[in-house]
Amino acid sequence: MKKILITLVCLVSQFPLLAIDLVVEIQNRKSSQSEILCGIYVSQEGFPTDPSKRLLGVTGTKEGTKTFCRFKTLSPKTYSVSVLEDLNGNKKMDSTFVGFPKEPWGVSQNAPMHAFGPPTFAEASFILEADKTIQIKLNIPE
Repeated sequence: MKKILITLVCLVSQFPLLAIDLVVEIQNRKSSQSEILCGIYVSQEGFPTDPSKRLLGVTGTKEGTKTFCRFKTLSPKTYSVSVLEDLNGNKKMDSTFVGFPKEPWGVSQNAPMHAFGPPTFAEASFILEADKTIQIKLNIPE
């Protein structure tokens, strides 16, 4: 019995005690046929466009008339989320020759784009301490 109890304690200690889920509801989608790509970041490095620097990346799922990205088993800390509506399916943000987005995009806190670049991690960040749902409205380029 003692051996079983020790084994159970060891197994439980391998899993995080706090596993927080974040649900991102995507608003203002341009096409119901496009792919929604979401990334979650823990620092300014790579935010919001470099997928190699994100903590996790997920693809959005349609549920009725809404689209959601779900991040599971996160730790409590500060995060920022970026969203891309990939209209042509190439898995990356297409931009003009001067770097302006050609495809719908958005970030947490609905932080706006600056004249010379994207929103910062700090502008889009939020503290995640418990399960949470946030909404991100996509910016549609003209």
